[in-house]
Amino acid sequence: MTVRLPEELRTVMSAMPGVTVELLDEQTHQSYVLLPVEEFQRLKIAAEDELSDTYVAQVESAMRAGWNDPLMDEYNDYDSHRGQP
Repeated sequence: MTVRLPEELRTVMSAMPGVTVELLDEQTHQSYVLLPVEEFQRLKIAAEDELSDTYVAQVESAMRAGWNDPLMDEYNDYDSHRGQP
């Protein structure tokens, strides 16, 4: 969905290039940040890359903690075992 940028915001962004513009919805008190789509895409890719970089460490840590023990297999189907002694 694309919404047209009001003249007031265009003026603010043109006067201060590179400055983060925060928007406040006065009804909900929710804050938003307005940034160029290229910057959003760069941040999104960086966040995804950082998370995937930790997968190996997460698996290694889980194995050291004993998650490869066959007794832990019931956690793969936790809901069906919940509430059982």
